[in-house]
Amino acid sequence: MNSKNFLGRIVKFILVMGSTLVLIYGVLPMLTSSVGILNRMSVYLADNGINPTNYYYTDVEQVAEAEQYLRTALEE
Repeated sequence: MNSKNFLGRIVKFILVMGSTLVLIYGVLPMLTSSVGILNRMSVYLADNGINPTNYYYTDVEQVAEAEQYLRTALEE
């Protein structure tokens, strides 16, 4: 009985992971290429060498000011 439950969970896990991979690597790229604004944005990012997953706002002056304010507020 317990092995059937475990097998069912494994099958569900594989189905969910497979569906997720199909969505990420199949459906979303087709959607991006078929919608004009998304296609232009992806071309711009690729042409300029911008990796959106590595884009952090740590160099912005306001972030440094906010970080300094938080440090002084927490030290008090």
